[in-house]
Amino acid sequence: MEFGIVKEIDPDRLVEHGIRAVGDSWAPRVLRWTAGGVTLLEMHSSSTELAIDNVTAYAGHAVFAFIEADSLSLRRLDGSWWQGRGDLMISVFGSSLGLRVQGAWRAIVTLIPRAMMTTFVSTLSVDTQVFSDRRLLDRAMQNFVEGLLKVAHEQATAIERYAVERLIVEMGEAILLDRWGAMSGPRSPRAALRDQAIAVIAQQCADPNLTPTRVAREVHSSLRKLQIVFAEFGNSVAGEIRRQRTCIARSLLTDSRYDVLSIEQIAEQAGFRTTMSLRRNLEQAYKMTPRALRTGRSIELGPPG
Repeated sequence: MEFGIVKEIDPDRLVEHGIRAVGDSWAPRVLRWTAGGVTLLEMHSSSTELAIDNVTAYAGHAVFAFIEADSLSLRRLDGSWWQGRGDLMISVFGSSLGLRVQGAWRAIVTLIPRAMMTTFVSTLSVDTQVFSDRRLLDRAMQNFVEGLLKVAHEQATAIERYAVERLIVEMGEAILLDRWGAMSGPRSPRAALRDQAIAVIAQQCADPNLTPTRVAREVHSSLRKLQIVFAEFGNSVAGEIRRQRTCIARSLLTDSRYDVLSIEQIAEQAGFRTTMSLRRNLEQAYKMTPRALRTGRSIELGPPG
């Protein structure tokens, strides 16, 4: 597939995305768009039952599905069906589930590699979460993705694709932070403070002037208090800034579209002041140099440690 262009794909190819119809045939209209590691899908159809398997099709991805339907039912683990309406479904670690939809329906699906997201993702529930109450961040992400999918057959530049990829990742992270209480119960004030700090870092880590002191100021905390909170989770504010910058650098180095950028430019785009700092953090996280990452793209890499 050509990056940066919205494509209408054959419904049969939805099997590649872990989606298949159960029983009667269906004729959905399907659009697909990719930006780096992020994949977007839009589907329109009428009454049908679907079997969804994200575990096989998108191992290592978080899935955000915005579904608009008059009547929607989700199969529970015990085999019973739960009735809903237009919902947001989030599956951080993939899922195998059944979905019944009556009447005309539409789904916007965003798939984001977990390795591109922040560290707290690993602590979330493995079950698919369904939210019937729609919030500002949910709607903002849905509207943004819908807007992208309307720009059919227009070629995006490398910078545009990179910017879109980062925006979608940040919106996904923000939704998880916003929904954290619903997904794992009440959060302590200290954990909530850390979540806020992680959100600030995710938004600003590409700025080389971002420091722990500035993060503390953004979340209205003393630096000492914020450092203690991060230490409770086995990390530090500076360490999280470096980790997220390293994720950005790894994403750029392993994507052939950014081969036009020098190592110095990669360091600058990721928020590192020097190539030496970039190299040191990549070697610590992935045991690989920038050049090795760029030439070894077939190697499967996990999130930085």
